[in-house]
Amino acid sequence: MRLRLLYKWEKNLLPWEEPEPEAVLAWIAQQESAWEAREGESWRNLPINGRALNPFDVKGVNAALASEGLAYGAGLGRSLAPTFFLGELVEERRLGDITVLILSRELARDLDGTPGLCQGTLVYARRQPLAYYLWDRLADPAPQGNHFREAALAFYGISLGDLLKNPEGHQELWEELLSGELEAIIRHELGEAQETSLRPVFSTILELFPQSRLELWIRGLKDALAEVNEWGRLTYLIETRHLPSVALMQAFQPGIYSLLLPELEPAFLKFTASGDWDILDMARRSALSRLRQVAAEAQELVKVRGTDNPEHLRELLSARFLKPLGL
Repeated sequence: MRLRLLYKWEKNLLPWEEPEPEAVLAWIAQQESAWEAREGESWRNLPINGRALNPFDVKGVNAALASEGLAYGAGLGRSLAPTFFLGELVEERRLGDITVLILSRELARDLDGTPGLCQGTLVYARRQPLAYYLWDRLADPAPQGNHFREAALAFYGISLGDLLKNPEGHQELWEELLSGELEAIIRHELGEAQETSLRPVFSTILELFPQSRLELWIRGLKDALAEVNEWGRLTYLIETRHLPSVALMQAFQPGIYSLLLPELEPAFLKFTASGDWDILDMARRSALSRLRQVAAEAQELVKVRGTDNPEHLRELLSARFLKPLGL
């Protein structure tokens, strides 16, 4: 999936344009050969305007690119895998001590096409990867979430089938839908940037248990908190009464969300039947209170048990937090 989207980006295809499988397979073989040839090489500094900058020096690189209308991102993603991207900067927002960089067309990127990224007080919103992600999720033939996808598009007076059959004929709608989801992504990242309940246990668990069910759980918990906290996505959508993005939030939720946020789906169904936004807000507040208690318990367990015996700590965390979720 990620390789296919990277191919579409490199070939400048529209989200709904599908390449020939043979062309993609040949391209993948070339990429894998190129990556294998570079395996084991160390990071190189970036030459910018006569300076050599560390590729992870996001602040320095962006300062050097300020006059070029570009924005650069670098960091560690899932399983602590490095990621880098460079795109055209279309908007910069300052919200207190948080800076939001909104990118349009990307000039360089890797396999990680995450639409939103939070690094401390710096938030990225990537419109081009979001367009690929949004189209793929809307076009997913799996029935899961189909009711919510239909509810989102009904707000715009169109069916999901009509959009999928003729995206070129609904460009104005597509751009409006994309802009709404970009704003929702930004609010999720703002929620993540301002949520302190998981610090520092989040980094501790990532460092001790990479590529594990505990990493999946702690990342899911962090995202769930960002969805329902005072600054996050759902709070913003309730305040702005933006029904399509609420429906798509339900349609596109990762599998672990249903375990971490069981309040939301029944609340959404009651809301759609009644039109009472307070139902959603009550569910949001309930979920937030419960998740912050989970975060506090995780902090206390790690603090009391320490990190000297990682395997014992793994067992304790798994028994307390994973087993009740069936993970």
